[in-house]
Amino acid sequence: MLAAVAFAVACGAASNPDVAATAGNQQLSSAKLAEILGQSQAPLEKDVARSIAELWVNYQLVALSAAKGDSLTDPKVMQDALWSNLDNIRVKKFYDNVSKGWNDQAPGSDEERYNNGEAYAARHILIKTEQGATPEQIAAAKAKATDILKQATPANFASLAARSDEPGAKERGGDLGLFGKGMMVPEFEKCVVAMKPGEISKEPCQTSFGFHVIYRSPFADVKDKFAPIAKQRNVAIAESTYLAKLESGNEVKIEANATVKAKAIAKNTLGYRKDNDAMATYKGGKLTAARFAEWLAAYPPSSQIRPQLVQAPDTLVEKFVKQIVRNELVLRQADSAKATVDTAEMSNLFLNFKNAVSQTWTSLGVEPAKLADSAKAVGGDKEKVAGAKVEAFFGKLVKNEVPFVDVPYPVARAVQQKYSFNINEAGLDKVIELAKGVRAKSDSSKVPGGAPAPGAQQPAAPAPAPDTTKK
Repeated sequence: MLAAVAFAVACGAASNPDVAATAGNQQLSSAKLAEILGQSQAPLEKDVARSIAELWVNYQLVALSAAKGDSLTDPKVMQDALWSNLDNIRVKKFYDNVSKGWNDQAPGSDEERYNNGEAYAARHILIKTEQGATPEQIAAAKAKATDILKQATPANFASLAARSDEPGAKERGGDLGLFGKGMMVPEFEKCVVAMKPGEISKEPCQTSFGFHVIYRSPFADVKDKFAPIAKQRNVAIAESTYLAKLESGNEVKIEANATVKAKAIAKNTLGYRKDNDAMATYKGGKLTAARFAEWLAAYPPSSQIRPQLVQAPDTLVEKFVKQIVRNELVLRQADSAKATVDTAEMSNLFLNFKNAVSQTWTSLGVEPAKLADSAKAVGGDKEKVAGAKVEAFFGKLVKNEVPFVDVPYPVARAVQQKYSFNINEAGLDKVIELAKGVRAKSDSSKVPGGAPAPGAQQPAAPAPAPDTTKK
């Protein structure tokens, strides 16, 4: 919170609670944002209000660039905006070199690894029992499975699968393919693990689905399918070993408050853009809050990383922070190895960026040529026209009258770095206060339903931190 306030003061932001956000000369009033949030179905929470304000800021800054005829094509501006794309290319080149031979670093032969349970394969015949089945029905199903088991041999198992109650079992010969630990229901997995490859279960295996006669497939039946999985596993083991050594060699230390700060940044990445406090340290460097905020901002909204991080347990958040540190260390390794982006790659990225800027202008209806024509009627003030067009678009968006327009991260970063803006914490507090009144009035008069707030992200289940150093 202190970092967010310090950032606001540094930007010369007003603490006027009647203003929720500013972008250039445009203002988003707290009352207007409260009206939007109050009439939506989104939770009346400050983080939701902030996400809507951020969307409004991005729209207005993009419109401002159009009004100024600024296509953001200065090479330094584009390189800064495309930092994550450039880093990904450099890391991939470095990994292509350092990972040579990882496929061949096998901890044993494929057959040994399969037999030891690195992956499983099985065929089964299911005699189904319905939920709420009587003891008599359960006994009858078990008897039927036992009768099939007495007839089963490795040679005839596939043909016996025609008697299975599972749809499609006859055509597949009961084959379940390869699967790893945790992919089957626990009771079934326990039965398979207790068997040796090539064996048929000694008795029917009972699960919530019914009774299973199981044949654990021998290696000879699955060697062609197991080989690529084994190679992928080789790479995963080698990569994990490499990263662990890189981490220990650089004496990585996660700061005590890192998980708390990570969640705070996930709620408000823009508020921590200039916070240089360390979240982690390592030989010759540190992961600052500002740098962590950049990493989070670079993830696409569809990844749901930010809402997941807010809800995740501290242990998982710490793993995510550590993964970002690993990313930084790998980037440093790539720099030492002089992994660079070539001219053709840079040109392609620049072209895509220019197209993204143009497409965003078009989607918001603020193309420079159109702004110039419209400005003639209002004394040539293109910035005023651009701001009005965004306000009109935003008004339609909250009513679901126009499609949502996503501002790609590189474009958003470019305009945020170049033009002034502020999201006012005091204004957001007032938004929530006002929105409660709007919601209460709306609930008493409107029909059920309503549109979700634009830009509001619904919470998602926590997920493991993605490994962005992978190719």
